[in-house]
Amino acid sequence: MPDPSVLIPTTGTCAAACAKAAALRFLGESQDAVEVTLPQGGKTRVAVATTQQGRTCWAETEKPCGEVHDVTAKALIRVRFTPLPGGDILITGGTGVGKVTRPGLPVPPGAWAINPSPRRQITENLREILPEGLGGWVEITIPRGEEIARKTCNPLLGIVGGLSILGTTGLVRPISCEAFQETIRLHLRQRALLGGGVCLVFGNYGRAWARKLGFPEAATVEVGTFLGFALEVCKREGISRVVLLGQIGKMVKVAGGIFDLHHEVADARREILFAHLVRFGLPERFWKAVWEAKTAEEALEHLMAWERHREFFAYLAQEISQRVRTRLGGKTEVESILFSLRYGVLGRG
Repeated sequence: MPDPSVLIPTTGTCAAACAKAAALRFLGESQDAVEVTLPQGGKTRVAVATTQQGRTCWAETEKPCGEVHDVTAKALIRVRFTPLPGGDILITGGTGVGKVTRPGLPVPPGAWAINPSPRRQITENLREILPEGLGGWVEITIPRGEEIARKTCNPLLGIVGGLSILGTTGLVRPISCEAFQETIRLHLRQRALLGGGVCLVFGNYGRAWARKLGFPEAATVEVGTFLGFALEVCKREGISRVVLLGQIGKMVKVAGGIFDLHHEVADARREILFAHLVRFGLPERFWKAVWEAKTAEEALEHLMAWERHREFFAYLAQEISQRVRTRLGGKTEVESILFSLRYGVLGRG
């Protein structure tokens, strides 16, 4: 079970805390922090502020910052609780919460982008405190949600109008980037359902090159350092064609069989690039300059003077494709495209 003392609440846990706090306010208990039950067991405390007007109560919280960059950090999550007779609990979105427009996500097109696990978490936390026969309407809003969502993958997934309410465990593990991996998984699953291939890129530079090369925006999936994870999802979902498009520095790692691209996991770019160059016949006069280059882009400044550099990068792209094809089980069509910030597309194969 995750340790709540070292993890931060998801948007789903923040929403559940606000729903519980607002319901408690209606029941006559005003609190500045509430204990929330997590989807997979355990509890955590979330700071809240509450207000009331007649029978309607509100609670809000600021989503805490984690150790990794999170565009939802410090987003204000607000819940309105209105009591309903009969015991039913209705959960809807409002301003700043997105709506689903495409298939392949955990909720159907037309529904609010509030995933099943947060819905259950909100419901269970309310059941803990509401008397029998009393239910409630829970409306979740995120005042800056639509603005923040533009910085996420939501538009590519067909979620419009705001953020998603997410969270499988209720807490984010900062070092695992669980939310980002879940976004990758959902995007690839959606592409598999819609048919066609995918173009995997590592970040914004890759996305920009994908547009230049004519790959559809909806088929371009940003995987960050989690290439191995993305390829396993592609394999599991039966995606038939994968294009890997990346800057030379990251792609060189893949040529050496490295699929977790975080620099703390493995960083042998120089050694891998040098080994392939020597194998391909790089003249000895280039060896010292290439070996001493601080970055792959710096090594290119020397390699572009070699008359066989175009042949080499086509060969390197083929080597990368073979590595990826093997990782995918050998049945997937794979193309690799290498680019440089300074020299553009270097090779493809």
